[in-house]
Amino acid sequence: MKKIIALITTLTALLMLASSCQDRKTYVDYLKDESRAIDLFISKHNLNILDAFPEDGQFGDNDFYKDENTGVYFNIIDVGDITQNLQWKEEVYVRFRGLQYIMTDDTTTYTNFKSVFPEEIVFVGPVNSTTKANYSTPGWVVPLAYVGHNGKAKMIIPFDMGSSYDKSQYQPTYYDLVLYKFESHY
Repeated sequence: MKKIIALITTLTALLMLASSCQDRKTYVDYLKDESRAIDLFISKHNLNILDAFPEDGQFGDNDFYKDENTGVYFNIIDVGDITQNLQWKEEVYVRFRGLQYIMTDDTTTYTNFKSVFPEEIVFVGPVNSTTKANYSTPGWVVPLAYVGHNGKAKMIIPFDMGSSYDKSQYQPTYYDLVLYKFESHY
């Protein structure tokens, strides 16, 4: 009798363990969910995804370019002062508004415009597979190749190019405005 009870208990535990493992999402599942959510966001907001970066650098209000290396979508609102190139190890101060988490029901938009301290990036080079870990939000660096001091962009950032919070929650984000201020211009 004890053997039968032990066998039933073991089988029940194995069935519970097997069913709980099936409910876990894999990284690939999160990537698929993210891709669907970004596509839905693009469709819902009638965004036009450009095949190539505009030769003249001018974007329409709903035009976005998707960077092939990072998956970051961006729209340059204003190039800012491009008379000086961004210097290696220069600090870039980032302010943003209209931050939305795309894959949640949260309709709150976030900003750091009223914060005493902006986010800071120490520029060490363009974002690629070797440098993206050097930044708090690697996606913010992508438009820096196209903007100068006081440059402004709109962005859709996949979670793997977002902040540590975005990565841990598998949350892609949309920024209605990202403002860049270069230290050398202060």
